[in-house]
Amino acid sequence: MDISANDIRQVMIDISKMLENNLDYLTELDAKIGDGDHGINMTNGFRKIREKLEQGKIDDIGEILITTGKVLLNEIGGAMGPLYGGGFVKAGTVLKGKTSMDKHDIATMFSEFLGSVKSLGGAKVGDKTMVDTLEPFVISLKDQVESKELAEAFQVALIEAKKGMESTKDMVSHIGRSSRLLERSKGHLDVGSVSSYLILETFAKHLA
Repeated sequence: MDISANDIRQVMIDISKMLENNLDYLTELDAKIGDGDHGINMTNGFRKIREKLEQGKIDDIGEILITTGKVLLNEIGGAMGPLYGGGFVKAGTVLKGKTSMDKHDIATMFSEFLGSVKSLGGAKVGDKTMVDTLEPFVISLKDQVESKELAEAFQVALIEAKKGMESTKDMVSHIGRSSRLLERSKGHLDVGSVSSYLILETFAKHLA
């Protein structure tokens, strides 16, 4: 199964719609241990992306990802703008010039995204961040694509992503605003790990 530039464009549009549907949920999660603006910022950012992508067809997958990243860098405040935005720009830079992707390219895309997030944010697994969702996903996906078709490999990796997301509930936050709460940050899911999972889940639905 190859993924076309139009597929990636549609995934970004679907992510925008998904975030709008989950705005209240993400806001509620973030209000418990953060600023309470994660859902609003992500929804507004991806709404701008949807508007830009709906203006015209882009055949270069790298350009779609870079465009997505630049909008997020400009539109999302706090730490999430650079983390999400920088991740998409890094992935897009590696894939620039491609009009379609195979399963190995998809694994590379998410691996580059994760690498950027870790480099910019300095987080590792166990810090109660989006890395807790993304790293298990990427490790599993890279392993699974060697023997499985993309849709199946993605679903297996998504299970690991969900486990990672759910594990943040019992963690003490070590990075970001929520780290100021120390032990009081336990008992709540990290909102970045949740939005990351929802984005991966949206991608999986498109593959299915």
